[in-house]
Amino acid sequence: MIKKQKKIGKRNRFNLKRKRGLTGLCFISPWIVGFIAFVAYPLYKTIYMSFNNVFYGNETGWKYEWIGLDNFRRILFEDVDFVVEAQNFFMTTLLYVPVIIALSIIIAMLLNQKVKGTAFFRLLFFLPIIILNGELMKNMSEYGGMSININEAIVDVISMVVPNKTITLGIVLIFNTVVELLWYSAVPILIFLAALQKIDRSVYEASAIDGASSWSTFWKITLPNIYPLVSVVVIFIVVFLANFETNTINNIIMESKYDGSRREGYASALSILYSFLQIILISILYFITRSRKNSKEV
Repeated sequence: MIKKQKKIGKRNRFNLKRKRGLTGLCFISPWIVGFIAFVAYPLYKTIYMSFNNVFYGNETGWKYEWIGLDNFRRILFEDVDFVVEAQNFFMTTLLYVPVIIALSIIIAMLLNQKVKGTAFFRLLFFLPIIILNGELMKNMSEYGGMSININEAIVDVISMVVPNKTITLGIVLIFNTVVELLWYSAVPILIFLAALQKIDRSVYEASAIDGASSWSTFWKITLPNIYPLVSVVVIFIVVFLANFETNTINNIIMESKYDGSRREGYASALSILYSFLQIILISILYFITRSRKNSKEV
């Protein structure tokens, strides 16, 4: 009798476990379908096309001619346009990411202060990301609105103050770079701002009572609390810069698709190489900026 009850109990636990498993599968099934349809299959198709010459005819449809690694060989050793732009992107990203992170932390700390108009200043930094997306960004790019150049009248004003043309051009270059970096910093600022607001204010009050300076408070309390998010910001910045509307590598890939000497197979190979470049960049920056505390725990 006892043996029979144990057997029934074991069967009920098994049924409950299977029921929970099926429930979880039902919840996650939309994601699985979406992943297969919009990630796995397009990724497989891109890899397959990169090893082929791809042709399309109204009567024949899509035709594939296997050429092995020829597309990759052409990109890396014959056509220099992608290689040059990839080198520029690699170096620019390595230089920009630390500056954007430092700038974002500083601005987030300023926006976290209790002063009048805080909401307005927060909106000011995040508004460009909200409104300048999609078609509006595309139209601005087509009509030259994305070329961040200072107005000639402002250049003339600077020239009146600073007659030296080289210095004037240097000021203009710095201005353009700062504007560009502020543009890229909007989301990182929001991430760091959210992290700063999670820090318990009583910790700051206790440090102030103990006589800690602002410098010490930043290095001992603020930075350790927001540092785990640096890795997240690194991934975001690299992906954001790689897919930005004005990125010339994206234009090369799109133009290659319609170029009769390149076509979709060549463009697919470009996309794969570009993805590898982003993965390498993220890996390098992640290794440099990873949390030391977590690495020691591991």
